[in-house]
Amino acid sequence: MTTNSLLQRISPLWLGIGISSILLVIFFVAETILGRWDALLAGDDFDPLAQVSTGILRDVRLSIVHCLLVGYVTGAFLQTLRSGQRTVLELQGVLDCTPTECAELAASVRLSTRGLFLVGLAGLAMAIVTPYMAPPVPDAPWHPSSWNAEITWHRIIGPPMVIMIMLHAYAVVVVSTRLSSIARRLSRIDLLDQAPLAPFTRLGLNNALLVIGGLSISSLILIETGLGTVTLMIGVPVFVVAVIALLYPVRGVHDRIVQTKDAELTTINAAISERRASFLENASGDRRGEMADLVAYRRLVEEVPEWPFTTSNYARFVLYLMIPAASWGLGVVAEELVGRVLF
Repeated sequence: MTTNSLLQRISPLWLGIGISSILLVIFFVAETILGRWDALLAGDDFDPLAQVSTGILRDVRLSIVHCLLVGYVTGAFLQTLRSGQRTVLELQGVLDCTPTECAELAASVRLSTRGLFLVGLAGLAMAIVTPYMAPPVPDAPWHPSSWNAEITWHRIIGPPMVIMIMLHAYAVVVVSTRLSSIARRLSRIDLLDQAPLAPFTRLGLNNALLVIGGLSISSLILIETGLGTVTLMIGVPVFVVAVIALLYPVRGVHDRIVQTKDAELTTINAAISERRASFLENASGDRRGEMADLVAYRRLVEEVPEWPFTTSNYARFVLYLMIPAASWGLGVVAEELVGRVLF
């Protein structure tokens, strides 16, 4: 069984849920064995007005976010690759290729080993730097002597988490740009019926949702104070990648629509110019109707949108951008409810 066929058999949803569940179980079991729950329940209440929150409760929350993110971005990474390949197969009717060529084209939507290695190194470097940007910063963030049980969990899970976040962003960019180039192989564009181009739009929206979903989980760290720098370091690049995820898969489609519109308008204008002299000499009913039809068709072509997005597509993307804020709000409410029960 090839690696590609194996990846097609794995469910990204259950892969992500499985990884996060296993990590959470291991974390909670370790906390129980080490007797950390007694220290947690005996600790001070969370002070939302503190400039920098401290204590075991803070470290436990961050550990849970780490577990959730590792599973989520791993599943999202696999889903991004799979969606790109399936989108190509859905476009067999409009791509200039045979079924066999389309299958080979879909298989070409993959990531280079060199790119994965370099992005992984960049993620590792970012993981090493991150503890120095999240106050309170100990004198030696990476020296085991400064770690408690929860910080140990952060240091172990943190690098794989950041590496997978970077790899997911890399996958989104590569798949989006690859689909954009594939769009230039479209055999023809029907300006008045862009429904066959919907797979490109769906891919862009789905990839944007996957990117923003990771930010929604990351936004839970905003329950803690003193993590604004880390949040900006994550949030700004994620927003940029979400925009790329939305627009880049349809960039090639946009170029083909523009080319088709220009060619169509050139043909219409030539037809109007050819009939203009005879129309001015003798504006009979038939010629008048023919000229009116050409002018009306030209206006219709000019009004064709050059990006295959509808108003509902833009509305969905705006709603996606609101998910992190909603996630943070729910986290705050859950924090208050748990605090009332336990403390």
